[in-house]
Amino acid sequence: MRRRGFTLMELVFVMVVIGILAAIAVPKFRALKDNANISNIVANYTNALQNAPTAYLNETELNGLSAADVNITNLIKIPSELKEWTNGAKKGWYRYSNNSPDLAFYYLEPSKYMEFYYRNNGTMLIRTYIGGPNKEDIKAKLTKKLGFTWRGDYNDTILDLTNHD
Repeated sequence: MRRRGFTLMELVFVMVVIGILAAIAVPKFRALKDNANISNIVANYTNALQNAPTAYLNETELNGLSAADVNITNLIKIPSELKEWTNGAKKGWYRYSNNSPDLAFYYLEPSKYMEFYYRNNGTMLIRTYIGGPNKEDIKAKLTKKLGFTWRGDYNDTILDLTNHD
């Protein structure tokens, strides 16, 4: 006699196995988006800390620019396709306006972003904002990776570009 189809026991067994796999996999996949945002923040923060002082000294000492003429976009690798900031803008690097080149804004999503303020006195303010329902988890991971000190939802880092070798 030929068997056609599956028995009820076989179907229940397959459903149990799929349920166990889903219970293990779903929590892992939930954290992927947050981990991607954390990776972006870590990469941009460390890029600014490592490269901005060198670029600043290169511009002021080797190229002879005054501190007032150094632009934030010269200090951090920012894609050339900058857009003016609007509420409906796509994700990426932005300037608030073309008239303020000293402020660049890295937008991850509405509740996670970084701002880079270059000041004419040779300092840079890096402001990281984390909001949203899982902000405490993200802030804890960033604190562990980068040693951030949070003031509410903000981490402010002042980087003195003039005092680096």
